Amino acid sequence: GVAGDPQLRYSPGLIDPTNSAFNSSRKPLAGEFVFNGETVFIIGNHFNSKGGDDPLFGVTQPPVLSSETQRNQQADVVGDFIDAKLALNPTAKIIVAGDLNDFEFSAPLTRLESSGLTSLIETLPENERYSYNFQGNAQTLDHLMASASLMGKLDAYDVVHINSEFADQVSDHDPVVARFDIPPNRVLTGTSGRDQLV
Repeated sequence: GVAGDPQLRYSPGLIDPTNSAFNSSRKPLAGEFVFNGETVFIIGNHFNSKGGDDPLFGVTQPPVLSSETQRNQQADVVGDFIDAKLALNPTAKIIVAGDLNDFEFSAPLTRLESSGLTSLIETLPENERYSYNFQGNAQTLDHLMASASLMGKLDAYDVVHINSEFADQVSDHDPVVARFDIPPNRVLTGTSGRDQLV
């Protein structure tokens, strides 16, 4: 992380790992990468499972989503990290990726969007917005979200349906893929002397 960044106050790359929001769950991992001179922060996540929730189309309506409480807490911690990054640099390039175990219109995703991220699944036509199939319900649990400074560089995004539609699966989730156009920095600075380019 950036020197002096208060959000990376524990192990390198781990976001607030002792926070109770991650009890019995996976902890988010933040990485800082440089592409063509541009720094990109990628936060890998696997929010807690939807296990224990009522079925979406079960007897209880609306369904009780007891697991969402912890995902809301996890989204708050990750969102606070993003808020701190953007406070230091409003044009920071940030990606949140992973199995967030919730839908694009859910409270945890809405919380991350309130930190200035866009859910890339929403760039697809509605009939293509799924990465998982549960009890015949095609849904999105796997997400890529990007900050405003990266959205302007989005070249392509898609969900590769190689698992959710088939009985023979490598995983029960489909991979999601995004491509951003980050051209190399080609600014040349001359001197007062005779410069030669090679």
